[in-house]
This record gives sequence, structure tokens and C-alpha cells, in this order.
Amino acid sequence: MSLRIKAAYPVTAITFLGILMSGCSAEIVNTTETTGITPLSDSEITASFASEGISNIVINSINTRDSAESGENTQYTLKDTVSVTYEADIMGGILSQTVSKDLEFCLNGTTGSWEMTDETTTACEVDNSALVWSSWKTDITSSDEISDLFGGKIQSGDTGILYIRFSKKIGLFAFNLSNAQNTPTERFFTTVGTGAKLAWAGNNCTVEKGASITGGSVTDSGDLFIDIESEGSKLRLNLKTDAVQISEQEYDEAAGREVSDSKVYMDKLPIFEVTTTSMENGEWKQITGLKEGNQSPELTWEPVEGASCYAVFLIDTTTTNWLSWYVVTDKIHLDEGEYTDQSVYIGPYPPGTHTYELYVIALRAEPKDIKFPLDQSGGEISQKMNSLNTAADGTTGNVLAYGTIKAPYTAPELYYDYR
Repeated sequence: MSLRIKAAYPVTAITFLGILMSGCSAEIVNTTETTGITPLSDSEITASFASEGISNIVINSINTRDSAESGENTQYTLKDTVSVTYEADIMGGILSQTVSKDLEFCLNGTTGSWEMTDETTTACEVDNSALVWSSWKTDITSSDEISDLFGGKIQSGDTGILYIRFSKKIGLFAFNLSNAQNTPTERFFTTVGTGAKLAWAGNNCTVEKGASITGGSVTDSGDLFIDIESEGSKLRLNLKTDAVQISEQEYDEAAGREVSDSKVYMDKLPIFEVTTTSMENGEWKQITGLKEGNQSPELTWEPVEGASCYAVFLIDTTTTNWLSWYVVTDKIHLDEGEYTDQSVYIGPYPPGTHTYELYVIALRAEPKDIKFPLDQSGGEISQKMNSLNTAADGTTGNVLAYGTIKAPYTAPELYYDYR
């Protein structure tokens, strides 16, 4: 008797234990029953994805067993259950999704070849962070297609262009893997509280309207369908084929918003790297929290050409942009615990696990005297940049570049309980 496990890495005692604990149903089979049979190969597994253009398949495990079970097709003599993971590109790299599947292959006793007979999606994750604050121009040019979304504010028969701008809180793509709509190559999701702006730039009128992104789907071939709802009406749009990404300024111009030198367009700003040693296991250190020492994080970055000072913000983005830290400094390195005074730094103290985003903003000169109250909800970082964009001498164009890092912080009582 022997055990057959095939993995993308060498199987050791540790990885073997991990396979068993992760739920892979490795079974003992009688090797005499499989002698002389060509085993399922990696190339046969990856070939099953060729039609979708997916090539970066990671084979986690293969489990061979006798499949001569009641009710099964008698032409099949063996069955392999294969666990795979792959990344499917969405929209040319703007988004990416990671998919895990269990595949069933059966050995056809007549032809001697392995055939994929079933597949089940076990996990799907999409990194949709690139959609935050992004703007899009669609190929919709007739008001008749979208007039209901604007509550009758657009004249029938008008021609123009529909624009979309996603909000900061794009929301998670929550996949229901048991959804009857799902297919092997398309997975449907819902979102929670995801806002957007719609702008119709027509020949007869320009109208902007709030809307919600309530759901959609992603496909292995890179499609991203989104469901836009407003005024009780819904529009389903494929961002990959029906829209192109544009700058925030272009959206503002199309929506009839004022465009001035005092406004900062983050998508046009250079981004520099900020590093920190104040993280452990991918989270902000406990010592940075209000109840655990209230010591500000260590930060390091390279000098930005033309900058005389830098504004630092730490914001809880899980809530309504709760502000924990604001300081202006002429340094490019801050020690851990350099700020402990609660008039400048009030460390995280969430009721559970919250995400805290840190921004370092390079400024040409000292900003005008602006108060950003700590320990309360505040505006978006873009609004703060707009305020900093006017220097103390009244000149605009003060914001030069920015860097950012984000990580969760977990309440001490929860952190120590599960660590």
C-alpha cells in the first residue's frame, strides 16, 4: 500500500501535515490496481485552462483513488481530485483575482486518457483597490440607454458620453460560491455601501448624479461586470470592453466641476516609497496603539526634490476617516515613539480590527495654518491635500508628491487572545 501526493513543492513531513490539515482528502490506494496506468500529468491539468488563456496554474495537490463506485460511468477506472490556484488578470492588470478550484479528472478506460469531469470553485479574491477614486469614460452615447438612472433629468434623444467615478469606499467584492448564477469561468459578487458618481455630458445638458455599485461578476477571461443602480433603475456595464480609465481632472471637466490650481489631482501626483519598522505580522505594532504605549510609528522616506517639509497623517479608513495623527516635519525619518503627546498623536484603539492608512505628503513650503482635529471623523485624504495645497504665503501648487502605507491594527484584548 502507498500514498500518492503530488505537489508544486517537495513534500516533507511538515508540508504533508499541512496538506492533511488543509482538507485535502489524500487516500491510501492499492498500487497493484494502478500499475501500468499513466498518471495524470501537470500538462494535462494546465491544458484544461488553455482555452481561457490562463497559464500560471499552481497545482497544490493530486489525490488518486479508485472510482469504481455505484452510479458512476463504468468507462472510468480511476479518479483524481486536483486542487489548483491561479491568478486571472482583469482588465490588463488594473485588477487581479486569485481563484482556487477543486478539479475532478477521470481516467477513461477505453481511450486511456484523463478527462476533466467536474470543477468546483473553492475561493475567489479580487484586489479592487485600484478602483478607488478612479474615473471612467464609457462608450454609452445615447441618453435613452441611461435616462432612468438620472431620474428624468436628461432629455430623451440627447447624445453625449456617460462618465463614472468610483468613491473611496469601493467596498469588498463578496463572492457567494454557491450562487446558482456562477459558472466555472464566471463568479458573481455583491458589494456593501459602494458609492459612485455618474456624469452625463450631453449636447443639451450636463448632469451629475450619485449611484450605487450593488454587485457584478468577474470572468477568467478578464471581464469585470458592474451593476450600477440609481433611482430604482439598474445598468450592467463591462468595464473591460465598455469603458476606458481617465484622469480625475477629465472627469471634473466632463461633469462641469470647477477645475483650479488649488485642487490636487492625486492620480497625477508622483508617489514615493515610505517604509516602517513599526509592523509585526503585517499589522501595526501594538505599541503604536493608544492603550499600549501611544508611540507613533517609525517612518523613513527619501527626500523629494523641491520639498521643504512633509505632512504626516494616520487615518482609520474602516470608520469615517478617523484621524489619529497629523504633524508637519522637515525630517525624512521619524523614530518610533517620536510622538506620544496626544495633542499630536492619538494611537489606534479600535473595537476590533481596523485598517489604518498612513500618508506622507511632500510640501513645497509650510502650509497655511490649518487645524485637522484629532480623534474624530474627518474628510478624505484628497480633501486634506486640497487644504495643504495652499502655502502660508497664499500661493497654490504646494503639494508635490505623496507616499502611503496601510495595515490593520487589532484591539489588544483580541490581539493577545488569538496570537
